[in-house]
Amino acid sequence: MCSSDLQKRQKLKMSGVLPTDKCKAEFAILREKRAYKFITFKIDATGTMTDVCDVCPVSADFKFQDLLDKLPADEPRYLVLDWNVENDDGCQLSKIFFVSWVPDTCKAKTKMLYASSKQALRNALEGVHLDHQATDYDEITPEEFTARTLEIGRASCRERV
Repeated sequence: MCSSDLQKRQKLKMSGVLPTDKCKAEFAILREKRAYKFITFKIDATGTMTDVCDVCPVSADFKFQDLLDKLPADEPRYLVLDWNVENDDGCQLSKIFFVSWVPDTCKAKTKMLYASSKQALRNALEGVHLDHQATDYDEITPEEFTARTLEIGRASCRERV
């Protein structure tokens, strides 16, 4: 296959849905100032852009249920989550997750739109550490994020010792 054919095929895979500047600005606040626990994003009704849906400021009384309440059972969302955990050695770990939430109950066309638009948003959010996909509430748990953070954080804690 020649390179022009490959380029055409790649363009067909992309939806053309681009993130708004607000997506990048709010993510910068999460990443640099750690002012948000999470941000949710959704594709607008016209299917032409991804925009910020909700932001959750950091608070001492954060409950994981707050995040789950922002994820509709029948509508997709993207979200970024600033997850913090302490390992057994007392090392504080913080990782930013990019989560694609596409419930099984969504229509096929909607699933395809979110799948083909994900990378454009993901690429715009520089500083994300880990990706996660979920189709059911059982796949988006504090235990999952803690385990993945600890797994990836082992090396960084050893390097600081």
